[in-house]
Amino acid sequence: MSVLSCALNGLLAWVMFSAAKQHRSIAVEADARHLLTDVWTSVGVVVGLVGVAMTGWLWLDALAAIGVALNILWEGGHLVWRSAQGLTDEAVEPEVLTQIQQTMASFDQQTIRFDHVMTRRCGQRRFVDLHMHMPSGWKLGRAAAVRTEVEQALMQAVPGLSATIQLLPTEVTCNVHRKNSDPDGPRQGDWVMRPGFRVKGARRQLRAY
Repeated sequence: MSVLSCALNGLLAWVMFSAAKQHRSIAVEADARHLLTDVWTSVGVVVGLVGVAMTGWLWLDALAAIGVALNILWEGGHLVWRSAQGLTDEAVEPEVLTQIQQTMASFDQQTIRFDHVMTRRCGQRRFVDLHMHMPSGWKLGRAAAVRTEVEQALMQAVPGLSATIQLLPTEVTCNVHRKNSDPDGPRQGDWVMRPGFRVKGARRQLRAY
């Protein structure tokens, strides 16, 4: 009965791990690890009993018990670490980032470009913030329509993704971070005009970068 119970618990744990990955649920993953811990506990008991019966070495039972206890500590510590990760923002998974980049590449052309792509995940939710540059001569309606197409394509490629796209003229670059090698460079959030770009009514000349 113990062997049959191990097999069934192992199968159920595998199914729950798949569901936890699909739905990105740490609670389901915790239940799956609980079942997996029960499986290894039963395996340790069986190994200890069979080993003592076959060899007569009583210390095998204690060794199996230590192994079971260490496995419980390992799984518990790993689960606490994974749960703590769910409370803080992190970058999206590499495969999700690849999907986002491939989607943007399908829109990337001479008149449209993307930069400053920043992603994060918080629990089950994923977010992406980016800049989309397009010609300054485009009308607002056309620019908004293209942005909507990009947002819909991103959300279709990554279900549940929340996309925030900031529209900028092609001639404008936003420097998000100052480089350490250039202490006199633009500060965080500075807006820099490229040479040849003119703003009507500007009272000061912006530094070309």
